[in-house]
Amino acid sequence: MLVAPRCGEEARQLLRSLCPGKAGRLRPLRGVAPLRRPLPLFASPCGEEAAREAASRLPLGCAAELLVVACEAPQRERPPVSYVLVGPVAVVSLDERLRGREREVAEQLLRSVPGIVAVYGKEETVGEYRVQRLRLLAGKPVEEVVYVEHGLRIPVRLGKVYVNPRLATEHRRVAEMIQPGERVLDMFSGVGGFSLAASATGKPSLVVANDANPYAVEALVKAIEMNKRRLRSPIVALMADASRLPELLQPVFTRIIMNLPHSAKQFLPTALRLCSPGQRCTIHLYTVAHSPEEALAGLPTGLRVTGVTRVLDYAPRKYIYRVDLVAEPGKGDAEDKAPSEGRR
Repeated sequence: MLVAPRCGEEARQLLRSLCPGKAGRLRPLRGVAPLRRPLPLFASPCGEEAAREAASRLPLGCAAELLVVACEAPQRERPPVSYVLVGPVAVVSLDERLRGREREVAEQLLRSVPGIVAVYGKEETVGEYRVQRLRLLAGKPVEEVVYVEHGLRIPVRLGKVYVNPRLATEHRRVAEMIQPGERVLDMFSGVGGFSLAASATGKPSLVVANDANPYAVEALVKAIEMNKRRLRSPIVALMADASRLPELLQPVFTRIIMNLPHSAKQFLPTALRLCSPGQRCTIHLYTVAHSPEEALAGLPTGLRVTGVTRVLDYAPRKYIYRVDLVAEPGKGDAEDKAPSEGRR
């Protein structure tokens, strides 16, 4: 409703009385109508009829013009497949559903997902550092992006490091388990998702992040500098084969993260050598399995199982589980405990 300048307050009060509980403070709209000089313009909180009633009740000499506007939300194409976002890049899995129409689907994603500049297809995991090979399907080539997770910025060189945005919730969940003063070792840190989230809580007295991939360690070092105002616990970045960590580190750790799902179990003896003697040591081990029972298979004795949590779908009827273990001095065989499966 557009009214004469001297009648703005009367129009506002009338609309508020006709729309009780909906009008709030009801301020004039600005920058909407292309007028040479500003006039009071109000949007009726309860529709056209209330605006007409208010106009009819205005005092003599107060002209009012009703502007009926139909607003329609822009329609976007629905994304044709599931995807993950790494900065301004969408990554899709190349499987039999996309075979022969990869380009078509990628172009549709470019149109339907706001803000992305490229679509990459995820092929098999290859190489010494087990990173996923990426193939450009549509858009412009991108070498490095800044991936943001819980407000923390991480530089990512596509195809050189492993990053999975679907683990963001798990990073935060494990960080929240840490107790004040703990010394945390992230044995296979990658670009530092777990380590950065842990440091941001301010609870650990020390976080040591290790990875054998030089590109991942470089990204973590850059991320530490980029997020220095948000990080509250010190992070030490190492580049070493995890099997050599007992040669490089003292056994001082009270919490160890082992996110190497295909082979973490074989490094458990190494992790136990790094646990602080005389203190409770919690280990978060990630493994690929069909069931909680399979996730527990092959664990050494002397460890207490405190939980088995399903974290991600990995393949049909195959999942990534987190097995929470506790090594306590003076304990013998692991205590029997039925696993509790929680879908995440």
